[in-house]
Amino acid sequence: MKEMYNNYKKEIRKRNSFLLIVFVIFLLGLIFGSIYITILDNSEKTTIINSVNNYFLSLDKINFDTQIQIFKNSLISNLLFFISMWLLGISTIGMPIIIIMIFFKSFVVGFSISSIFVKYGFKGILGAFLYIFPSPLITIIFTIILASYALILCVRLVQAAFLKRTINFKNFMGKYFFILLIAILISVFCSLIDAFISPYILRLFTNLIK
Repeated sequence: MKEMYNNYKKEIRKRNSFLLIVFVIFLLGLIFGSIYITILDNSEKTTIINSVNNYFLSLDKINFDTQIQIFKNSLISNLLFFISMWLLGISTIGMPIIIIMIFFKSFVVGFSISSIFVKYGFKGILGAFLYIFPSPLITIIFTIILASYALILCVRLVQAAFLKRTINFKNFMGKYFFILLIAILISVFCSLIDAFISPYILRLFTNLIK
């Protein structure tokens, strides 16, 4: 019983360590994405500012057909990202690609937030908050969780392949398939929010700055 408890504690510590690693990678990507816009030249900044402006203006023209298209695009994007990361977790070479995916995901979020700040100044604080709430925030949290599990499995597979360590593959894969199911459900849920709720939330911001 004591040995089982010690193994459980060891497993929790290992999982928390990977969560911390993934969080640090995500934070670095967020920081680099946020400051990247500062090194762009004026013409590139102007293009980005116009893109941000056009995005918020387009919210007033959204109809049901547009929302269906947003839902489809968001669902495909979320599923491709989550399933790709999940599959990389059951590969011995998936670790560096997973790290790149985490960094790129957070880089895009950081860049998007900083672009809103550049366009709207201090008013952009509200715009940035509404932009990442709630759907992107949910996907960010789940990305960190999924990535940590994927990296743990990668490490275990490498240890089994090269260090000949035994792993309870069946037990871990049961949990891993459960995470895949959650990923699919979150993809559908967040895509519905992106299409049918987020545009109306963001309209609050566009109405405020008019």
